[in-house]
Amino acid sequence: MKGLFRTAVLLAALALMLVSIPGFSQTAAQLSKPYIGNKEATNSTRPVPLPDSDHTYVVHRGDNLIRIARAHQTTVAALKSANGLRGSRIKAGQTLIIPTSEIASSQKDTPRNSGVTASRNEESAARHISQLRDQKLISDEESSSTRLQIVEAGFEMLGIRYRRSGGSEKTGFDCSGLVKNLFSKFNIELPRTSREQYKQGEKIDRDKLEPGDLVFFSSGGSHPTHVGIYIGNDKFLHAARKARKVIVSDLNKIWYTMRYLGARRVADLEENGTDFPPEK
Repeated sequence: MKGLFRTAVLLAALALMLVSIPGFSQTAAQLSKPYIGNKEATNSTRPVPLPDSDHTYVVHRGDNLIRIARAHQTTVAALKSANGLRGSRIKAGQTLIIPTSEIASSQKDTPRNSGVTASRNEESAARHISQLRDQKLISDEESSSTRLQIVEAGFEMLGIRYRRSGGSEKTGFDCSGLVKNLFSKFNIELPRTSREQYKQGEKIDRDKLEPGDLVFFSSGGSHPTHVGIYIGNDKFLHAARKARKVIVSDLNKIWYTMRYLGARRVADLEENGTDFPPEK
């Protein structure tokens, strides 16, 4: 009996201590009520926050995909994916979907051949074209021309492996295969070999070179054995056998100076891009 009495006294003292705690009585009363669900949550009319949604942008004269991508903190690859584009040509007045940051992030991290990412290539292209503009080598109007879009598309190929007789991004390129592939994206069809390409278009003096012109080299004789695409600032883009990938090189390097054969302008590349190239 004494033990039971002592236990009862201790429980009574504990109950008095708990009741004396501020707010305990109110909390206990609420807990004692049967659960009927969160009335505020079920009856609330406040809108549920939506995840980031796509928005649109109307293309202005002089715009290009790289400039739009940078302005909206996305990537060219993400813009193309969101709008179903295979080429880089856009036109004034066209409405583009600007992808969400999640889509852009996933596209930005997509690796390219030889470990080169698409985002790095886009940054390189934007930096190069910005330099041309700063040096007054091109105007703002020319930034959307076909020749500059070919240069931009060429930068997207950086790092793709060299492959003899190769003509696609999947399998790799040789020098003339890269040229043919890039120009075909803009409805300009060229022959397959550098020797045949050398016969196309207008002959251009070296001091008159403009972005998009083809530059040819020969290891001996009057026929070309190598071809690249001039991108301005004495640089050209090509599939280099020694480097085993698509790279940018300096025309003033002694190897290229000694082997320089000539240049060709294969089409009128001054006109602004007004339509997308057809899907292939």
